[in-house]
Amino acid sequence: MKRRDFTGILLSAATFLAAQPQRTWAKDQRTLILIELAGGNDGLNTFIPYRDPNYLRLRGGSIAIQDGLPVSPTVALHPALKDLQPILDSGRLAVVQNVGYPNPELSHFRSKEVWQSARPQGSPESGWLARYLEAQGAKAMDAVFLGEEYPLALTGDGPRYLQLSPNLGLKSAGKLGQAIQALYAVPQRQQMAEQVRRTLLESNQAVQQLARDLDRSVDQHNYPKGPLGQQLALVGRLLKTSPQVIYLTIGGWDTHANQTLVQQRLLTQVGQGLAALHRDLTDHGLAQNVLIQVQSEFGRRPAPNGSGGTDHGTAGPVLLMGPVRAGFYGGEPALDSLQNGNLPMQVDFRQVYAEVLNSWFQTQPKTVLKGTFEPVGFLGRG
Repeated sequence: MKRRDFTGILLSAATFLAAQPQRTWAKDQRTLILIELAGGNDGLNTFIPYRDPNYLRLRGGSIAIQDGLPVSPTVALHPALKDLQPILDSGRLAVVQNVGYPNPELSHFRSKEVWQSARPQGSPESGWLARYLEAQGAKAMDAVFLGEEYPLALTGDGPRYLQLSPNLGLKSAGKLGQAIQALYAVPQRQQMAEQVRRTLLESNQAVQQLARDLDRSVDQHNYPKGPLGQQLALVGRLLKTSPQVIYLTIGGWDTHANQTLVQQRLLTQVGQGLAALHRDLTDHGLAQNVLIQVQSEFGRRPAPNGSGGTDHGTAGPVLLMGPVRAGFYGGEPALDSLQNGNLPMQVDFRQVYAEVLNSWFQTQPKTVLKGTFEPVGFLGRG
């Protein structure tokens, strides 16, 4: 996300926060923050099977990560995720590996559709989170999406949940915008014009106040500098309105070329951002009330392509941060028994969803997922 896009989100967010009073959290309230790494993150270089000789054999010297941070007898973190190691050591980080779905599709559109709907067959028209929220009688403000492309996961028969998007905000950059700003700096004689002018000024003041609040939060909790850090700081601010779900999309993970540098940059931002969000939640007494789930629509092929990258794959990891049973689940990547050159799935992604629905939101997964799925075991309370 570019800086000017984040400015657009700020206006939407400021308007929302001004209209939505801060709510007190109930002791037992639970919120899910779902972060989608759009494009297909390479799980093998995120949580590295550093003891498996097949890893180096398949990856070769071009894209293999050989300076990972060992955190278990079989798994090393990508060094860009060093900020997550203390969270794992403190028992608040779980990783489910080898997550996918039967008969995987390698298309971004179709795979995102499957993950967001939790319906691997047919042409789904609703998302799993929307079906859950509708069953709870949720209102439009009970879920918030930060981004441009409204996700199927939040699409259903009920209300359209709040979207904070760059294109929903008033664009004031450029000469025309500056001219409009100058016009509204002068009090208007006509009552309606003056009312519009005052509304605009109040909106701008709200944006400026929110920007100052976020800058303070970025410094206080050490969010990474830049739009992603500001987005995650905004997530921390939006939690004051006590939503049930916050959905955030982070793009750029489709690493067909120059994967080493691109993924290093992205993982650094995500690792630092998640660690800062963890500090933010802890400081505000919400560490037991918020579960963070990070996933991607698919992993990537174990063997590199000829462009210093990897092509679309199948199974990948899901990261969960919060009051979890820490550790690694889902078994080791089966690098010695690839299927058509790809990792075989060992955990159906609906098992992860079923556990979140049952043990976090305390609702029957079957009503949302239309099936029964064995829990993985990463949540510490039910």
